[in-house]
Amino acid sequence: HLVMLEKVPLGELPLNVPIPRISLVNDLAPGALAIAFLAILEGSSIGKSLAARTGSVINGNQEMLGMGAANLASAFLSGMPASGSLTRSVLNYTSGSKTAVSHMFAGLTCLVGVLTLGPLIGYIPRAALAVVVIGVGLSLISPDQIRIVTKSTNTDALVFFVTLIAGLLFKLDFAIYLGTGTSIVLFLRKASTPELIEYGFNEEGDLTQLKKNESRADEHISIVHVEGELFFGAAELFRDQIRIVSEEPNLKVIILKMRNAHHLDATTMMALQELILYIRERNCHLIVSGARRDVYRVFKRSGVLSIVGRRNFFMDTPSNPNLSTAKALKRAQEILGKKTANIRIYVDPKKQTQSE
Repeated sequence: HLVMLEKVPLGELPLNVPIPRISLVNDLAPGALAIAFLAILEGSSIGKSLAARTGSVINGNQEMLGMGAANLASAFLSGMPASGSLTRSVLNYTSGSKTAVSHMFAGLTCLVGVLTLGPLIGYIPRAALAVVVIGVGLSLISPDQIRIVTKSTNTDALVFFVTLIAGLLFKLDFAIYLGTGTSIVLFLRKASTPELIEYGFNEEGDLTQLKKNESRADEHISIVHVEGELFFGAAELFRDQIRIVSEEPNLKVIILKMRNAHHLDATTMMALQELILYIRERNCHLIVSGARRDVYRVFKRSGVLSIVGRRNFFMDTPSNPNLSTAKALKRAQEILGKKTANIRIYVDPKKQTQSE
């Protein structure tokens, strides 16, 4: 039995002005958001797949803006939500198209074809279009990219195989959601695990890494290099590690070097507020150095800047990255009431080569 496509009745293309109904928002919002998310993922994946072949750069914001505008216009013709067309994009690419104008001509050609040959579309077998879609899909498989994804890191390989197996066993949208969710969970797990390595000065005055059981001199100042994402997932771990640092009996000043800290949020500020109260109970002081404008803005808006004290907060100087730390050390020596002090430095193990 050969199944044909349905005919397109030219007289049933109504112009329609959508009238918003607040009562339908709760019923339509979950499905609408899911469709929009799937359309964005589909369009982005198609664009990145073709960009990897041509070496071009994809502007994700422009893609989403164009897709949203097209779907808004489609609503006035009772159209269905649309996203990037895998078949058309690959056919345009294999046919030698060079610019986005080819997609405009493809769309206009389809529109003219529907308006002039609508009844004849019913004579096209669905199997013929299915073969085209399968053929185009197979042409997108890149063994080199699969090898890179599966060999680079265990995280990338896990996300790839989870998405692949889900795509074979479940619906495509569920597979995309599962793959995206797995990627986000693994990223949050990686980003929310800060690591610190202890550094100190040896007898020659050189900065060296202290071994686990190596004895230390009496330390008065500790410099903590804060690097990476300091969002809500990493805030508590960061706070707990700094609390461990502050428990050294001879420690009097902790300098947080935040030049490479990113994405501070309310949870981070509350964790810092708790940390400041804790270390002050131990007769210890906190100084912030290397703060960029976005970090300063979060400190100021949250009120933590007033708790730290403006004299204990030093902005980053891009032309001289070490200047703010030097000022912080000078301020620490003022607090200690002496000109010299023993110093201990902590840095991210992944950034050892960038330590001062």
